[in-house]
Amino acid sequence: MRTLVYPAGGSYRAWGQLHGESFRGEIQAIAAIRTYLCTKIGGFKQREQVIAAAAAHLPVLERYHAGLHAELLGIAEGAACAPEDIVIANHYTDLRDLDPDPSTWVAAPTHDDASIYGKTAGASGLGGDGCSVIWAESPTGRVLAQTWDMHATAIPYVMTLVIPESADGPAAQLLTVTGCLGMAGMNAARVGIAINNLYSTDATLGVVWPAMVRHALHQKTAVAARDVIAHSPIGSGHHYFVADRTEAFAIEASGTRRKQVFAGGPAYCHTNHCLDLDVEARSKVPATSTTWDRMKWLEADTKRAPVRDLADAWQRLGSEDGWPRSICTNMATPESPHGAATCGAIAMNLDSGEVWAQQGLVHNVAAEKSQL
Repeated sequence: MRTLVYPAGGSYRAWGQLHGESFRGEIQAIAAIRTYLCTKIGGFKQREQVIAAAAAHLPVLERYHAGLHAELLGIAEGAACAPEDIVIANHYTDLRDLDPDPSTWVAAPTHDDASIYGKTAGASGLGGDGCSVIWAESPTGRVLAQTWDMHATAIPYVMTLVIPESADGPAAQLLTVTGCLGMAGMNAARVGIAINNLYSTDATLGVVWPAMVRHALHQKTAVAARDVIAHSPIGSGHHYFVADRTEAFAIEASGTRRKQVFAGGPAYCHTNHCLDLDVEARSKVPATSTTWDRMKWLEADTKRAPVRDLADAWQRLGSEDGWPRSICTNMATPESPHGAATCGAIAMNLDSGEVWAQQGLVHNVAAEKSQL
């Protein structure tokens, strides 16, 4: 699996240019794939509609974080793409939830409201195909792990990105795809973040979500990372899990709602359905979703035997029990090449600083290991 290491002391713009130049062809390809998919999944009918929606997100990112906005522009320059193409490559899951009619677009709220930290309102029945997250306070350290499930055609573009320490925050390592600012990872302060997609019916014009992941990893505590997520202008549905060596939190979000659904404990898992009823009311689920099958397996398996260590968590990420409705899966076919598949995985020990990651299906596949 490829790794791109940004040089210490570089500017965000220079980092982005290096990223774009290093993977120019791949970035152009993943942007084209995701533009196409936006016209096949969701309401967009024409490429021009997708480009217009992507363009509307650029000012939101610039207001949110000037440095990450500059990095995205640098990726576009290095890859010889329009900035809108890089927004699509990064923000695909949120874009596809957006109504194609610009007259319906509203700005995402920032939620300066402490009520988001209340307890969940109850369990629900909605979800969508996507990632599976495992959290465990294991005997060998606090483990945070996830598969990253997406259209199978994303597999060739999975990579890791290493960010040096800067004035904004600690060094970090992230699982990502070419052209993307980062999806999940850990920083040198041992703050980790994992994500699941949720499908929102109230999508808004929000921040390009991988930029929020990066901004959360600028923080030195889980509390600070949680607060970044809670108060960011999120455009559509995700579940975000953040933790450090003492605390752990989970937040579910739609385009207009945020709710903390977990605030510490020895074990937790999440797939692609909402735990909070308020967020659920603004969510939907594809008919082919496997979220309940995966959640049932995770809950039963962690009850059977608590996670022992990073290797144990990695093995569970690769489980094919119940295939193809399993934790590690591939539902793509020759007739449907963009079907859902496990495109990669990451597992982190927040106490030891170990990061394990790999591209593609991870059943019986060794992780590539690094240390923060």
